[in-house]
Amino acid sequence: MEVFPRHGPELGLTKIASLLNLSKATAYRLLATLEERGYIERALESRKYRLGVRAFELGLYFQSQIEVRTLALSSIRDMVDQTGEAAFLCIREGDEAVCIERVEAEQQVNIFSLRVGGRQPLHSGAAPRALLSGMDEKQITAYAARTGLPASTPDTITSLEFLLKDVQQTRARGYVVSMNDVVNGIAAVGAPVYDHSGNVTASISLSGLSIGYKPKRISELARNVVETAKRISHQLGFQGRS
Repeated sequence: MEVFPRHGPELGLTKIASLLNLSKATAYRLLATLEERGYIERALESRKYRLGVRAFELGLYFQSQIEVRTLALSSIRDMVDQTGEAAFLCIREGDEAVCIERVEAEQQVNIFSLRVGGRQPLHSGAAPRALLSGMDEKQITAYAARTGLPASTPDTITSLEFLLKDVQQTRARGYVVSMNDVVNGIAAVGAPVYDHSGNVTASISLSGLSIGYKPKRISELARNVVETAKRISHQLGFQGRS
């Protein structure tokens, strides 16, 4: 795939094999697989190979990640300044939440295991569980079957029934509370971020020591997280639901 931006846009089998120092048979097998999956296609006129629509879709997906991070960074920094808690921005990739931004409070001790580029299962943690709210019941059921809902702590959700109820609650109130379900002693409040189509494209969360997450504090953090998520969603073109 990398030869096309450098030598394309259209290339024949012999040229591709030569550029990659492969036999024509090996190059053909690789191209056949990529073509089957939509990453490569044949031009109608020349019958040469070129990048397919799936490669374009991946590029758009990557661009959307960059856009979310760029637009959200200022807002999540404001959250940190206002609350003194650490903030996280995550996106979904398959069965995991991937952290694409993390901002820590100045006076806070570094207590969080999730780094930029780090991953967590979708059923544990505030930002990951907020991402689940964008999936329907069939998708969540399939996710539970694939993963088995492994537990990180005794407080991790490990039942499909409870997971579905948790998603319903997240949708109803607009945020999710994580209490000791990733790491004992750590709590978080998260909310989904929507794109222009109304799809959950990312999630944000505030996190700190669970000993300080009393009902009043959770309520304060939830208001901040929800308002920030709404602001970022609006920047992404989301107009809200009627």
